[in-house]
Amino acid sequence: HPCLKISQNCEWRLFQRPDEAIHPGFDKQTEKDMSSMGLMAANFKAIKKDEMLELTQTIGFFDRFTPEMQVHMKKASELDGFDLCSAKSRLWEGKPTKNPRYLQLRPDVANPIGRYVAELGSRLARKIPHDAPCNFPVGAVIGGRRNNPPDVLDGIKIRPLCVFNPIHYQEIPELFMDYVCSVTGKSPSTTGAGSEGALTKGPFNAIQATADLNNCVVSMILTQYGGFSSAAGWIGPNYRVDHDISLLIPEVWCRMMPEEREPAGLIKRCELEKI
Repeated sequence: HPCLKISQNCEWRLFQRPDEAIHPGFDKQTEKDMSSMGLMAANFKAIKKDEMLELTQTIGFFDRFTPEMQVHMKKASELDGFDLCSAKSRLWEGKPTKNPRYLQLRPDVANPIGRYVAELGSRLARKIPHDAPCNFPVGAVIGGRRNNPPDVLDGIKIRPLCVFNPIHYQEIPELFMDYVCSVTGKSPSTTGAGSEGALTKGPFNAIQATADLNNCVVSMILTQYGGFSSAAGWIGPNYRVDHDISLLIPEVWCRMMPEEREPAGLIKRCELEKI
């Protein structure tokens, strides 16, 4: 690459949507986080101590939780006021909401030893003195493409958007047409079907859209990173993959040499097929 991008994570907490936490004991990280001090959460049911006591006495429910959540629930059943259970989301129109949220302390902040060991190992391998910066340049920028099949929500048809492959390449003009509109079929609530909220709303991205997009296009031109996207949700209307692919692709990508993931080379070797 003629230039490289160096980034720094400025987030202290990560905005989490623990969909699987409705199954006690399944999402161990969420149960650990939600049983810790300093929690910020939304759309979970506010539970009084009498109801919490009943939950702790429910066989086949309470015993499936992690030890951290069990201790949390037992303590909450003895205290006045309200508390939360990771498997109980807020009721909305008589049904549990599908939008529980909480802020997770960033893993490398909560447990810094992993990052420290990784950086120390890199320093030793690259022979970088202890008082010199140890930079980790960005090797690739791979957006997550939220795909959705045809669906019906409250009698309204949701149009399909699921033509993207597990790894999908676009040249910069086409890529930025996608970036600008943040197209999705699944977020019709405020701007009509087509605009992905997590990219376009202030609480998720406080940078002005023009400055954000300008910085992005300049960096893509200077670094010549390939315009790749990975698939999340669905691949076509029949294959549901959730985030399995979008989490796997970076793991594969970081193990490839730069020349192996260079778009022109992939196309020349017939390893990328045009659709």
